[in-house]
Amino acid sequence: MDLLSKLISSFDAANPNFRPTELYNESWLIKLVLQQASELPTSDYPLGFLDGCNWFSEALLPTAFRARFRSDPLSESRTNADGVVGHFTIGEKAKADLELRGNAAQFTVLEAKVGSPLSAGTSNAKYFDQAARNVACMAEVVGRSQLQASNFARLDFVVLAPRHSIDKGTFEKEMSQGSIRSKVERRVSAYEGQLDQWFEEQFKPLMDRVQLHSVSWEEAIDWVGQERPEYASALSDYYRLCLEFS
Repeated sequence: MDLLSKLISSFDAANPNFRPTELYNESWLIKLVLQQASELPTSDYPLGFLDGCNWFSEALLPTAFRARFRSDPLSESRTNADGVVGHFTIGEKAKADLELRGNAAQFTVLEAKVGSPLSAGTSNAKYFDQAARNVACMAEVVGRSQLQASNFARLDFVVLAPRHSIDKGTFEKEMSQGSIRSKVERRVSAYEGQLDQWFEEQFKPLMDRVQLHSVSWEEAIDWVGQERPEYASALSDYYRLCLEFS
């Protein structure tokens, strides 16, 4: 760890030894923001933590649209979540697999963006964008836990992105209830009845409760700064470099 710290602290953007984007990117930015958020008092803010919650970056979320047979033309792989906050365990079955605890009250999935929109779809479903895919995976995670959406105090899907991207409506269409519901329903219909029960019993109850948020990095950093002004300045400096190198 000392060697790693030395390498990072010696980084010089004017004369770099590795690409700046390896250090200044949304993957590290969300880790820094969530770590600071985890140290703040309980809050109903979209990035807030309920008591007993933890966070994890790059968790793997299972999908209802898994392969039914080899080379299934409809299947997709698990979704890699940029950030997750809630009552869960990681690695019980595989290293980054997420499972909700039996008493889970919060499940928040976050997608981090700095210089790009939400991805448009999967290789086997070009219309199935990143927002629809994440929310569908949330329904699958909740269903596998044997919990009901009504058991949760907090169910949130959050896109974190630059203020200018949010203000110009980059995520507005995909981050609507109607868009997500219709795209998941279209995905389910391709299975000709095989996933109708999942749609009715797992997806629809979650869709009725999940809160969708587009939050700017600037706003999130300001929120942290209300309690930890010393961290807000450092986060702002780091965020500026992420924008510069993205």
